[in-house]
Amino acid sequence: MAFWKKIFGWFRRNRQDETSLRPDREALIERRRARQAAIDAQAQQDAAEPAAAAGGAAYPTFRSSAVERGGMSRGEASRFMKARMTLRDVFTPAQPVTERSKFAGRLAVLARLIEILEEQRSHVVIYGERGIGKTSLVHILADIARESRYLVVYASCGAFSSFEDIFRAVLRDIPQLYLRDIDPSALGESQGSLADRLPEGFDARQLAELLTQVTGTRVIIVLDEYDRAESDQFRQSVAELVKNLSDRAARVQLVLAGVASNLQQLIGYIPSIRRNIIGLPMPRLSSEEVRALIRIGEKSAGVSFDEDAIQAIESLSNGSPYLVRLVSHHASMIALDSERLQIELADVWGALDKVVEEAASRIDPRLLSAVEPFLGPQHAALTHAAARAASTPDGWFSPEDALSLVENCPAERMTKELNELTLAGVVERSTEGEAPRYRFREEPLPTYLWMRIARDHSGSQKSAAAATA
Repeated sequence: MAFWKKIFGWFRRNRQDETSLRPDREALIERRRARQAAIDAQAQQDAAEPAAAAGGAAYPTFRSSAVERGGMSRGEASRFMKARMTLRDVFTPAQPVTERSKFAGRLAVLARLIEILEEQRSHVVIYGERGIGKTSLVHILADIARESRYLVVYASCGAFSSFEDIFRAVLRDIPQLYLRDIDPSALGESQGSLADRLPEGFDARQLAELLTQVTGTRVIIVLDEYDRAESDQFRQSVAELVKNLSDRAARVQLVLAGVASNLQQLIGYIPSIRRNIIGLPMPRLSSEEVRALIRIGEKSAGVSFDEDAIQAIESLSNGSPYLVRLVSHHASMIALDSERLQIELADVWGALDKVVEEAASRIDPRLLSAVEPFLGPQHAALTHAAARAASTPDGWFSPEDALSLVENCPAERMTKELNELTLAGVVERSTEGEAPRYRFREEPLPTYLWMRIARDHSGSQKSAAAATA
């Protein structure tokens, strides 16, 4: 009892001391705040000195800290800064989506992908044009699959990827714990990985034999950027692995993702594995999916897009998630720079300046010079149609594809335009097959052209409106 009296007495004294020290504590907090304010003021002064040396011009700085501050209060950051930090995580054109809260549309494709893996136990090939959202889809798939206790391993292929290097790296992420012939109690702390069981120079048959021993879970191996792998031997080995895994009913499935127009382009003509693989094309975003993507930014950041701005983004993006995010990002940053939470049509047109500038930086300057004559009033509509028609996985399109995107244009005129672009070195022409096909010399060129023409058209409309006023 004496012990507890001492403890309770200590608590009473401590509470009294805390109460008596509260004014000093508040004073200490105020001093800390004042010291931090002085530091911030000095930082602003230091940042202004180079600007003064440069003739008073505003010196560029980062707008926020690189350290994430999820619990910022109103006193720590303005609502515009909060919106900026949120939107640059939502509208991420240069990075795939890895969080479900930022993943818009594609729910039907995702549901079909899960069905193929779970119900049909098949291997999957996801294909479509560049920037259409394949990598984002497989990241979201991995997140969902792990929730259901699947073991998911992701690997990205390169031009010189070899079968042994890719799969040895993949198997380093799969513990030996899941092998049928392993006694878990004998492993101890060092479990090792399946890569430890692979011999040097293993082939598809040996790898399949090892993976057939997996038990206690199911494994999904994602090979992204599969189209980049140039080795025919690599692709042949992957095909043999698919067949062996299927024939042995292994608890391991492959998901291949890459740029292609169809299944055959990505895996080649290998009849023996046709029944073991299901192709899943990635379509362009629908109108509602574009709006859903924009709504994610609106809800998370507390901003709103005007209907005219949404319609412009929908038209400019041509169903590409990459372009929706790119244009929405630049447009929202322009609005926030003006201290507005409302994104207007003028902000979208302003975003095109940055989009065009970024696209131009990726193109050979000689090509930019060669295409310049085709941006004038006489050619712009046809050039714009050709650029939109080139939004295919391999970039090839026919005159009929371009004709369908422009009104009241004779077929002869479109053919003449494409031939002139060919002579100028802007596009290349293929005569394989029954009809000629065309493709722009560089992959970023079509996007540059239709964004450039849209920007120039909006600028001429503004000039005409100003002249009328």
